[in-house]
Amino acid sequence: MEWILKRSVVAALAWISAGPLPAQADCVSDCAAATYCDSEMNASGACSAALNTCYARECNRTRYGAIAYGAQSGAYGWSNDLDDAQAAEKAAMAHCSAHGDDCQVVVDFWNTCAAVAAYRSIVAYGLGATRARAEEQAVTSCTRDAGAPCEVQAWSCTKP
Repeated sequence: MEWILKRSVVAALAWISAGPLPAQADCVSDCAAATYCDSEMNASGACSAALNTCYARECNRTRYGAIAYGAQSGAYGWSNDLDDAQAAEKAAMAHCSAHGDDCQVVVDFWNTCAAVAAYRSIVAYGLGATRARAEEQAVTSCTRDAGAPCEVQAWSCTKP
């Protein structure tokens, strides 16, 4: 129960301190790959218009994810790139519950990366612009609370 309270209290602070959001290179690359442009379209501006429409649709979307973890069973589940927080939590719980009966959502997040670290019953999460940053934050927080070295149990990233 201790880590559930921590999730609620620390969520806003962790999100604020997570740093800048990840670069939007993925959605830009996806749009460029999905948009056909020939020389005539480039000359008329139709290609630019199509790319801008794709960027507006894909690069400004909020994408949700969640990580569920069972401290006793060690079961975990995650989700990413879903349209809403409820769907993200439901998917993470479904994956986790398939391997343990003590699963709870530890963190939900959007347009960033998250990681969960644990040592025995101490569970903490981290958020960051990259997987490495989220894992570092989770391990640091968990180790501070546990007084012993924690290990990353699960991670996930969403792309804007």
